[in-house]
Amino acid sequence: MSKLWQIVCNIVLYGFLLWLLYDSTIAAWDPWFAFVVAFVLVLALVISFVPTLHARAVAPGEYPYDD
Repeated sequence: MSKLWQIVCNIVLYGFLLWLLYDSTIAAWDPWFAFVVAFVLVLALVISFVPTLHARAVAPGEYPYDD
């Protein structure tokens, strides 16, 4: 059930980004806002479709030893 909500939320968020892109290009011309929205949209799509960009696990890291 959790996966279904993630899919629904992603569809809603991508739809909202597309609406913002439409609103800033066709409805009222605002090139800077359109560029920012398009950049966020392209970045989200690239991260979604390229599996090597996903974080596999969160690691706390290591502290250097005192020598």
